[in-house]
Order: sequence, then structure tokens, then C-alpha cells
Amino acid sequence: MNRHLHLICAFALLCGLASTTAGAQTKPMRHLAYTFDISITSDLTVHSSGIGEAGGGTGSGMTHYPGGNSDKGTITVDVMGVQPDTGLIVSIAEQGRGDRSAEAATCVVYGIGSVICDPNKKVNEEEMSLLRVLGRNFVNPSTIDNKRHWQNVETGAGGKEINDYTIAKDNNDGLLGIDFQRVLTVEGAGGYRADTSGSISYNQKLSVPVQVKEDTVTRTHPAQGQDSRVEQQLTLTLTTDSLAQAATTP
Repeated sequence: MNRHLHLICAFALLCGLASTTAGAQTKPMRHLAYTFDISITSDLTVHSSGIGEAGGGTGSGMTHYPGGNSDKGTITVDVMGVQPDTGLIVSIAEQGRGDRSAEAATCVVYGIGSVICDPNKKVNEEEMSLLRVLGRNFVNPSTIDNKRHWQNVETGAGGKEINDYTIAKDNNDGLLGIDFQRVLTVEGAGGYRADTSGSISYNQKLSVPVQVKEDTVTRTHPAQGQDSRVEQQLTLTLTTDSLAQAATTP
């Protein structure tokens, strides 16, 4: 299940990528690498009632079907260009130890959290978690209130995503500690709700997240009498930043 919605129609998505590809460079402006550690647990609950039991009685109750998966690996991001509307053109790829690898995909990311990716490429949820905080001016003083809080909201046909961010710590060295809450709701057939709580360690001087931690619970109702709960725990940690390395090279 791809929780990253951003509610952009396929036509706009295709046109946006078509217009940015021509402006992208062949040599990256910046190279980033992150390790990822993801753990997923699931539980499908089936409610039963009125089912015949031995002796002619009726039965009622719940049956649980648990599951789970985990993986570790590396996500690489190459910044290929900047659009006139401030969107960063990036190429993102993932190499996992298990089954979560994904070939390079072209995306455009914005400081308000919007992400447009090539619809013909696989982009995993952990990649999306990183992409939504990579845009320019992600920490934008003009949008932060006197409680050091800001909010990004995206709506569209069939869904809504609300992201609330609060600066909880400022080390006075350009490193910010940001707490966040995200609620994503998708209506209609196959609809679901995903609630995320997490934290970001953000290098404001270099405009890059150093670490992202998320805990997401997704609830769905696959069929009548069935409830599904999926919990995903994710940690992303920056290991390579070519811009930082260039700044420290004599």
C-alpha cells in the first residue's frame, strides 16, 4: 500500500515530469545517501457471528491473522536541477537487503512537502518519507508561528493529508529537533487512514534532514467484518552529503 498520496491527477503528474526532465542536469548538483531501517507488523481481525457450533449453537468472536516484515539498506538521492517554481528535480533509488529495492526514479520535491514522481517507477514508502522533507525551504521562517509550529495541508479528490511540524529543540548550531504528526485519509473503495508520529533532526545550514524517525499506524476495512491494522516503524539516517564534504575540503 502506497500511503504517499499528495492527490495529484495523472495528467498533471505526467506533464510536470515532462517539463522538468528537459531542465535536469546530467551531473548531480548534490549527492545524498541514507541508511534505512524499516519494520512492519500487521494484524487482520476477522469478526465472526452466527456460525454454527457443535450441538447446534451459534458462535461469535474474533480471529487474528498476524504478519510482519523488515528490511535494512541504503537510499541514494541525486539532486539534478532546480525548477523556476523552486521544485528540486531529484533521482532516488533504494537498495535493500531484502525485497524493498527500487530502481532510480525521477521526482520533483517542494518545501511544502509535495512530491511528484514518475508514475511508471516504483517508489517505496520509506523513499517517500524522505522525499517529502527534502524540498527547498522545508523550514521556512515565514510560515512558522510564535509557537514554532507550521502546517502543510494537501487535499484532492478522495483524500486529504495534514502534516503538523513543531520545532522542539534548537542547538544554536543550525541543528533543529522537529516533532511532527501526520494524518492521511483516503475515502472510497480501498480507503484507509494512516496516523504518523515522528521526529526529524534537521541541519538548517545545509537544508537537509540528518535523521528521520516515524511510527505509522494504518487502519483499513478490507471487507465486511474485517479490520486491518498495519504498524510501520522507520528510521532514516544521513551517511553521505557531497555538499557538506565539499564545504570541509581544504
